Amino acid sequence: MLFSKHIDSLAAAGAILAAFWTDANMPVIDRLGDEFLNYVQDGMSIEVKENGVVEVM
Repeated sequence: MLFSKHIDSLAAAGAILAAFWTDANMPVIDRLGDEFLNYVQDGMSIEVKENGVVEVM
């Protein structure tokens, strides 16, 4: 889940609960900025590296 601003508490709680219910980690990154989210288009791939770097291809 990608957020341009701070993550809200409901979305954060959902991501945490999903990790417990499904045993799958979901990357959640906030404060990416509006420019980043405006740049990303349908069909692009997004990879989150282990060090937290977000790469758009």
